[in-house]
This record gives sequence, structure tokens and C-alpha cells, in this order.
Amino acid sequence: MPPTRRVGQERKWSSVYPTGNAASDEKLEAAGQASWSYASLCAWTYLNDGDTAHDLMDHAIENASHYIARHPERSADRLTARIKSVIRRRAKQLAAKNGRELPSGLLVDLEHFLVAQPDAEQKAYVNELLRRLSPFASSVLKWRWLGYSWREIAKQLAMDHTAVRRAYFREIESLHHRLPRSGDLHQCD
Repeated sequence: MPPTRRVGQERKWSSVYPTGNAASDEKLEAAGQASWSYASLCAWTYLNDGDTAHDLMDHAIENASHYIARHPERSADRLTARIKSVIRRRAKQLAAKNGRELPSGLLVDLEHFLVAQPDAEQKAYVNELLRRLSPFASSVLKWRWLGYSWREIAKQLAMDHTAVRRAYFREIESLHHRLPRSGDLHQCD
């Protein structure tokens, strides 16, 4: 189940891409606010990542601002439909791109490794993996576990959210490559 959003996480999208026409900006703002929940839904449905809703909205609002600049007579409802269409199309594009990427095996390998183990052994393996994480990755993992978004974590660390995400996954991938493979002798470090 997706984590619930905090109240302050919605924003006025039209302020990002002003059209120069007050009436068009009002329509764009209304359409953006009406489309926000759809962006969140598409982010979870297609990408299983609620944080990408912001990126989807940014892309759709930029597209819609160019559209309404060319067609200022369009209604807010028509603009909302266009924004939702762009959101859905972009989410599907990103999902297809992610589908072509080879899975890194982080959770998949861990799941296959732990499924056959009794609960006590699973907890021991997970604790061992968590001990191998750096303080940075450990704190990011705890914040993600508590439902914080990448942007919220980045704000706490005074970093860009993409840099935080990349550094975290780079460390997880490194840890994954150091793990013994099935069939290897399990050695303790």
C-alpha cells in the first residue's frame, strides 16, 4: 500500500511554467491540481514509486503550458484531460524503459535466498546484511522504511534527491556483488 502523502507535498504546478496570460495560468493551475492524484496513481501503478509523481507532473505541466500558449481558448477540463494523457503516456514510457533494464537482483536474489530459510535464519541473514551497510545507506534505508520520499531524505541530507537515490543503490549493488552466490561456500567476513 502506498504511503500517505503529507499535507504540504502538493504544489502549484502552473507557477513552474507560467504562460504569460493570467487566464491561461489559472486554467493550468486548476488542471494541475485536478491531475495531481492521477499522477500519484500512475506513479504507483506503472512504476511502483510514488516519488516519480512529481517528475510525471513536471513533464505534463511543461507540455500543457506549451499547449495552452498555442490554444488559450481551451477549457480547463480539456487541459486536465491533456495533462492526464501526458502523465499516463510518460508513465508507460518509463515503465517500458525500466522493463528493458535487467533487474539488479537486489530484492529478487535476497527473496530467493531467504524463502527457503526458517524465520530465525532469515533474521540473522538480514541483520548481517544491514550491518554491512554504511551509516549513509543505513540511515536512508531507515527513512525509506518509515515512508519518507527521496526528496524528503535529500532535504534532510542537503543533497539532490537523484544523487541520494543513486548513491544508495550504488552501495546496495556493491553489497549485492560481494554476497556469496548460491552453491558457494558461505563464508563469514
